[in-house]
Amino acid sequence: MRIKKSRGQLLILFLAVGFLIGIIYENLVVRESALLSEIFLRSNLERYLKTNIISEKYLWYVIKARTLLLAIVCVLGCFRWKKLFVVVCLAICGFFAGMTSVAAVMQLGIKGILLCIAGILPQGIFYAMMYSMLFVYWFQYPESRWNRAKLLFVIIVFLVGIILETYLNPVVVKLIIKML
Repeated sequence: MRIKKSRGQLLILFLAVGFLIGIIYENLVVRESALLSEIFLRSNLERYLKTNIISEKYLWYVIKARTLLLAIVCVLGCFRWKKLFVVVCLAICGFFAGMTSVAAVMQLGIKGILLCIAGILPQGIFYAMMYSMLFVYWFQYPESRWNRAKLLFVIIVFLVGIILETYLNPVVVKLIIKML
């Protein structure tokens, strides 16, 4: 049990190190372009508020985008160097999260963090559970075995994440933008 717990903490460490490197990189290397970034400009946020999101079209977009990413991750996770793949994937995710957080803070101040959190909640919780299941399995392979319960969990959590991202997340993001 102690070994499994320390492995989980190790995975979180890789994510945190990537996050820290992303923050440092954004602050030291691309500081100017972060200030010029158009993602968090008020005009773009106001345009987002005025956009009428057609849920059916957005649903198919989210299904294609998330399924493609999941398929790529699953294929890469089946190769020989599973543990290395998990470490690199977590570090890259942390890196981009750190960069995005800094860009948001540079443009909007501390309210930018609130917008980043709104952008990944509530679906991010479900996607994180799904990818955690996959990453822990790959990191503990061959001691850990894949079974139907894990597969069912991944499928259900994936579908819940897609539904939340399509129908609830746009409402949450618009609500947060109005508060800014």
